[in-house]
Amino acid sequence: MKKISILIIIVFILFSKSCSYEDINKNTEETTIKIENEETSYKIDKKISEIAGSYKDNISIYYKNLDTEEEYLLNPDRYYIAASTTKVPLCMMILDQVFEGALNLEDEIYYEEEDDEDGSGVLYYLEDVTNVTIGEAVRLSIIESDNVAKNMLRRISEISITDYLIDITGDESIPYENYITARQLYVVLDRLYENPNNNPYYELLIDYMTKTVFHDRLDKYIPHDIVAHKIGDYYRYYHDCGIIYGKDDYIIVILTRDIGNLSDEAYNDGTEDERYLLDWGSQAYEIIGNISKEIYLNVEGNY
Repeated sequence: MKKISILIIIVFILFSKSCSYEDINKNTEETTIKIENEETSYKIDKKISEIAGSYKDNISIYYKNLDTEEEYLLNPDRYYIAASTTKVPLCMMILDQVFEGALNLEDEIYYEEEDDEDGSGVLYYLEDVTNVTIGEAVRLSIIESDNVAKNMLRRISEISITDYLIDITGDESIPYENYITARQLYVVLDRLYENPNNNPYYELLIDYMTKTVFHDRLDKYIPHDIVAHKIGDYYRYYHDCGIIYGKDDYIIVILTRDIGNLSDEAYNDGTEDERYLLDWGSQAYEIIGNISKEIYLNVEGNY
């Protein structure tokens, strides 16, 4: 009997750790919460509906004007593969440890083979990857979205990114996998903006976010220099989130899944989440860019 009980516990743990996108969103309310100004709310919702078309249910949005506190939320609690958007809380976590004296920006991180990951960034494509300082790894993670630099930072951190997210959001439901919601990313960016502990290194992070090499989404149709943002790509998922310093400062998070035609099979025989969009995100980029433009026009009073 004891052996059977142990077996049941093991099966439960394995099942819990292998949850899919559908599993994790099973009990999520898919509601749209609109801003208090009904006329503006109607206009924004109408514009977003026109832009998104049949893909509105594939999108999550969290927009908040930090001066007027007006909001527009669409499916804010739906989980997505976070991709590189979590490089923002990762770097905040590292910079908190720098501020506390546990780390130093000039400390050198020694490269290890386990840090290898292709995709975004420059380090992976070097013939010989050199050791980098913590400061340089933070810069590369944000500006170039460098995956090797990200892995180096994660390896030296005192805590995991999930534990950090749970701590700053107060949301204990966040799974120990690379999933995130629009609401959770909003809380992260709001903390970065408000800087409750007066961490001077947050300003450096925001500066890097304005200097990113990626300008195909949130800042596609609005001035680049006022947008501090971080993109994320993962096969069928394409995101962008950021702080916009306009007439009123505001935060906007846009997460997407399956915007466009999806491949029949997963990339390199991977998991279901690695089925890829045949246009590799170009339609998602355009939708994100146009939604961002409409929010910007609303904030600037050009509606």
